[in-house]
Amino acid sequence: MSSSTDRRLLRIAGVAASGAVAAAAASLAGAPAAVAAAITALAVAACAALAWSRRGARGRGGPREQGELFDHMLDAIDAERETLAHCLHDGPQQTLTAVRLMCDVVRDAVSKGDVHRAEEVLGRLERLAADAADDLRRTVARLHPVVMQQQGLVQALGSLAETVHEEYGVPTSFSRPRDGWDAEEDRDTAIFQIAREAAVNAARHGRPPVVISLQRSRVDIHLSVEDRGGALGANGHMPREGVGIRMMRERAARIGAELTLESAPGTRTIVSLHVPAAR
Repeated sequence: MSSSTDRRLLRIAGVAASGAVAAAAASLAGAPAAVAAAITALAVAACAALAWSRRGARGRGGPREQGELFDHMLDAIDAERETLAHCLHDGPQQTLTAVRLMCDVVRDAVSKGDVHRAEEVLGRLERLAADAADDLRRTVARLHPVVMQQQGLVQALGSLAETVHEEYGVPTSFSRPRDGWDAEEDRDTAIFQIAREAAVNAARHGRPPVVISLQRSRVDIHLSVEDRGGALGANGHMPREGVGIRMMRERAARIGAELTLESAPGTRTIVSLHVPAAR
């Protein structure tokens, strides 16, 4: 086994172990079950990445390309774990501390017969609870398996647009299909993952606004993620495809879909996914 493979396996072990510890700590700290479960899922994802790496040699691309894709997966796991850690620290943990202190103030006011003071602090507690509920909604919105399972692809893409706007400060909108949506788990999960990769890339490297669109016809399902140009090309030329784009192509291929890229710097950049209506 090569030294690079050894390093990757050690990294997986670290991600899995720290993910499990973080989940246990989150549960003990009183974090919401969905958040704790999500952190645990990161550890599971690391194990899945290991299984994927073992079959990588049999897939498309040479060892170098497979290694790049694998490293990209690990980077994504690390980034998601770090974001969840910040969410736990800046959200539920600080909120619970504030609630405990404010309860002490209310108890003290009641013991002294200061009804006005107690009502004032209770009003602040109510507002704090409302803000905490919003924070948890945004946190859960990041956990696409939860959103997908509970609300479906259309709602998950709407939540994605809100999350991209809140995290990157980039105006992001979602244009939903006019008619109803017939769910199909594998297909919808792949569509969401491609949309997330493209939307985050557009927010980080493109020009606002970012527009996510999902439409359906008799012929196909069409997903597009568009920005004002700059994310994919420079000087009018398409660059060598990076790992992120190749991962999107891999996901598209698994559901029999076609991924296309259009880039006109300063005008628009579009990532389009066409999924045949009947596969």
